Amino acid sequence: AAAARNYDEVRARYGQVPGGMYGADENCREGFDGPRQGTETCSFVEIMHSHEILLRVSGDCLWADRCEEVAFNSFPPSLTPDLKGLHYLTCPNQIQCDRANKAPMIENGGDMMSYSPYEQYRCCQHNVAFGWPYFAEHLWMATPGNGLAAAMYAPSKVTAKVGDGTTVTIDEKTDYPFDGVIEFTFSMARSVRFPLTLRIPGWCKLAYVNINGSAQEPVSSRWVVYDRKWSDGDKLRLELPMEISTQVWTKNRSSVSVHRGPLTYSLKIGEKWQEYDNGRPWAAYEVFPTTPWNYGLIIDSRDPAASFEFSRTGVRVGQQPFRPEAAPIMLKAKGKRIPEWQQESNGLIGEIQESPVRSDQPVEAITLIPMGCARLRITAFPRIGDGPDAKTWQKLPPKPALAASHCNPVDSIQAAADGVVPKNSADLFVGRFTWWPHRGTSEWIEWALNEPRTIGSCEVYWFDDSGVGSCRVPKSWTVEYRPKAGGPWTAVKNTSPYGVEKDGFNKVTFEPVDAARVRIRVELQPEFSGGIMEWRIGE
Repeated sequence: AAAARNYDEVRARYGQVPGGMYGADENCREGFDGPRQGTETCSFVEIMHSHEILLRVSGDCLWADRCEEVAFNSFPPSLTPDLKGLHYLTCPNQIQCDRANKAPMIENGGDMMSYSPYEQYRCCQHNVAFGWPYFAEHLWMATPGNGLAAAMYAPSKVTAKVGDGTTVTIDEKTDYPFDGVIEFTFSMARSVRFPLTLRIPGWCKLAYVNINGSAQEPVSSRWVVYDRKWSDGDKLRLELPMEISTQVWTKNRSSVSVHRGPLTYSLKIGEKWQEYDNGRPWAAYEVFPTTPWNYGLIIDSRDPAASFEFSRTGVRVGQQPFRPEAAPIMLKAKGKRIPEWQQESNGLIGEIQESPVRSDQPVEAITLIPMGCARLRITAFPRIGDGPDAKTWQKLPPKPALAASHCNPVDSIQAAADGVVPKNSADLFVGRFTWWPHRGTSEWIEWALNEPRTIGSCEVYWFDDSGVGSCRVPKSWTVEYRPKAGGPWTAVKNTSPYGVEKDGFNKVTFEPVDAARVRIRVELQPEFSGGIMEWRIGE
């Protein structure tokens, strides 16, 4: 019960998104819980294993459902299809996997999304190798009465001693999770009685079982046990009918996701794989979109499932079905483009906005493929509407035009004026700008205003990680400006002191000036670097 409560709390606070995970692009952060937030590859493996352990300990099918949700939807795109490379972060909505810094929208700076076989994602490279082996290890479990349980489903073969100690082999053939038919064939030297337990997933309303051609009673419970004498050549067929459903994420701007059985579906986006780091044996890649992605779904609120058409692509399920061209199934849907939904300047997808959304674009037929097949994808969709509650998508506000003498590559110059106020000067959960590793030097940061205006104050919230790092408030600082007509930088005539206090804004006032550009000059303390958490310019 405690584990269930903890899981529910984490998902409620940070995981109102499809795919079974939550925003953890290093740490879970309040306000960073939308579908563009990523989850570390390690987290997929670790939470799958946690679900597997909880299933083993509790016998509650819910943990198997949750494990499959992550394994089939979120985990596969963390790796390249050939399993040679991985990236640090995988997101429900992810339209570009490149090397550009996404901080402070993503907590860590630097390259978090390109696919690399090498050392840049050190912890994930160790953990990722355990994801599928742990999963395979928990497909079958022992039960009381010397029986076996098919706890999760995948093509597999298990050999075990059951009943009175007789060795039995069960060969499981299936295209699950792409298809709901699972067939078991029994092999043994002599007949033996033992209980065989089958899990019925929570998404399945009614399951059908056939043993040696004889239909059994339809099953609505989460576990079903067949305690009988089994013989060599026996066959059991389990059918788990899969229905299309939608989920509205009311706590995440009323976005919607589409599901069928254990699979969640994503917009199929064309992928351009661009190799880099060519001088090494295994390639590293960035992935860019080649087709439009900014669609909202048109859904019949009275019968959401009727808004989608299921079909098979004709591709057989192979050794690696988790790639777009290998997807054996798809959904057809209707949607409209939302032109105002654009990428951020750093390449990250724009934040999703409240649904329903009004769009004047034409209706288009769009294709959805299993989420696990898509490295680029939209999985949490805006809903298109035209009623009185429909909203107009707001364009991204222009980003401040900032420049600096230097910016630490894993920090972000945009963080200096992103509107996010930290809890204190050492707040590591929001973005920051620093001059690291420059120490004891003269540095500057400059703001080109959208249009010239009269200004009379500046407020600076300094970054200072005393006790854990080597950034401190500066030794001193001044404000300079340039008018529209250009000319040299001129120091303002301050009417209040230049503060260098931690854990709050340091406001300096000065005689009003007409400025097109504003610059802060700092003298860093000897042996220390420095930085800015937030910068404001006032009238």
